[in-house]
Amino acid sequence: MKQCGTVVSLEGKMAKVLMQRQASCGDCTACKMGQEEMKLEVKALNNANAQVGQRVEIDMEHQNVLAAAFIVYMIPLFALMMGIFAGNAMLSALGVENYRDLLTAFAGFIFMATSFMVIKIRENKFKTNKDFTPIISEIVE
Repeated sequence: MKQCGTVVSLEGKMAKVLMQRQASCGDCTACKMGQEEMKLEVKALNNANAQVGQRVEIDMEHQNVLAAAFIVYMIPLFALMMGIFAGNAMLSALGVENYRDLLTAFAGFIFMATSFMVIKIRENKFKTNKDFTPIISEIVE
């Protein structure tokens, strides 16, 4: 996956690049959600020796982008569903009938919140993993 951005600062072999987020519905005015500026600052490995102010092309493998999206979106969703099923099974085994739906939903949200915490705790491992590090592949301007 390739995107362009502008180098705003250098930190050793890394560069902070300011990019425009891609939004497929940014031009639609139905909900006004795409109206604000959608800037994103990304740390990327500076293989092209870009300098501050230069426009660069950042590259990241599609499979790594998909893996990161899976970690951030699908794992919490699976945790939510697992919590709902586990909570329902536990409440059934205990014979709880009062507020069963509410308690089942609460169990799902507890599992989902726990998955977000685990992802946050392991965030540094993902940051140091070279597979998830964007790379400046070339200088555009």
